[in-house]
Amino acid sequence: MKRQLIRLKEITTVLFTIVAVTTGLIACSLDDDTSDNAPATEMRLYVNGDRYRIPLPATEAINLKSLSTDNKEYFRIENANAFNSIRVSPFTEIAKDKQIEIAYTTGGQSGVIRINTLPAGVPDIVAEGKGVIPGHFYLSFIFQRLIMKYDNDGKITYYRYEPTTKAGTFTENGYWDFKKHVFDGKTYYSYHAPDDKFANRAFTGYNPGMRILLDENYIPVDTIHALASLDGYLPDGEPIDGHDFYFFSPKHYILSAYINREVDGKQLSVAYLQEVDNGKVVFDWWSNDHTEMATWTSTTFDTGYDYVHFNSIQVLPDGNLLCSFRHLSSLLKIDRAGGTGNIIWRIAGETLPEDQAFSGQHYATLHDDGTLTLFDNGNGHAKPVTRILRLNVDPATGNVTGGGNILNSGGDYFSQACGSLQMFGNRFTVGWGWSIEEGNNTRLITEHDADGKEVFGLRRSQDDSKPNSTNASYRCVKYSDN
Repeated sequence: MKRQLIRLKEITTVLFTIVAVTTGLIACSLDDDTSDNAPATEMRLYVNGDRYRIPLPATEAINLKSLSTDNKEYFRIENANAFNSIRVSPFTEIAKDKQIEIAYTTGGQSGVIRINTLPAGVPDIVAEGKGVIPGHFYLSFIFQRLIMKYDNDGKITYYRYEPTTKAGTFTENGYWDFKKHVFDGKTYYSYHAPDDKFANRAFTGYNPGMRILLDENYIPVDTIHALASLDGYLPDGEPIDGHDFYFFSPKHYILSAYINREVDGKQLSVAYLQEVDNGKVVFDWWSNDHTEMATWTSTTFDTGYDYVHFNSIQVLPDGNLLCSFRHLSSLLKIDRAGGTGNIIWRIAGETLPEDQAFSGQHYATLHDDGTLTLFDNGNGHAKPVTRILRLNVDPATGNVTGGGNILNSGGDYFSQACGSLQMFGNRFTVGWGWSIEEGNNTRLITEHDADGKEVFGLRRSQDDSKPNSTNASYRCVKYSDN
């Protein structure tokens, strides 16, 4: 059997493809008539781009960095020829109480390798209700090197997790901004990972790192750093920021960075945007080129060093950019289509009427119907409270002509940072970011119907409800399966 499989695959290792069926995932096995092979001393396992060398016999359960129940997920045992037989147990879900068992014989000896489907260090998350909008929920965490994908029933379908010596502390930089992308009918995923070579540049709100691009099977296919800026100030290979990433194609994207640079005689953290197409920078933008931004002081945020704090980008239908700057409580439309980088208009959230005002906002999105939605963290309100806003905006001038709250959290929830808001017709999802209220800070993402009623939610366990939890989410969003 072993020799036949190898001939059919025409490879020197055996690929174990796990196929989804109604009763679970099919276990794969090898059997051989011989038992006189020299016994293997390790099993070499390949899963989602990661390799593991498991000494035999394995006395403790193994944790993986990544696992998926998607029907394209696979295991590869790279030294399968060293075994007389291998049998992989079926598994249907990822959970802390579920294991995969790999039974083997080699050189007349038998054993079992047990693999935890979910490591114990992953935060406990509780699902409530059932999602209605077709798609999956994508979670990322500020202080955990963890990204997760959930279905509408609250089941984990994929995760990547890498604990470090600083895990569970505020000095840890997590995996941020887990996204799904589709280009030319093919699915990609990406997330921001810290680059430890640049760890000394980190400060509160800045996670210097790199964008990891994955294929449809969650296999890493590219690692993205900044290229040299058009003015020559920034060299190749510099770290990028993890707040947002705009994907056109695997070779065409917009990234952001925070760069220490002089502004009016002061060293400040300058916001930098860079558009790359086929390995060349075709457009970039520096906040220090717009000296007026340094005069837009805030009564809520310290604008002394991190004076603008970029956190979201949208490419508008006219080719220009809508960008959010948290520490200025401002949204800017920036000329990309004409290539000038000029500021076309500004919406200053703290100057609007109370029902429309916003501060410390995230995830600003301008829609085709002239409405603009955003996650209003609400840091600057008299009583800090997070609101979900939909404003009526003239896209040509930025004038706000009406609108206000579409979901009032009832004054009982405040997210000091991060967060998201997505519209799906008349339904919407809210990623709740980082809350600091003791006993009332467990929300990760919720889905709501047209009346604002919650129909589904993912929350951290109440046991993890301490203030300033290191399990706070960065950005939790939903993407369709199309």
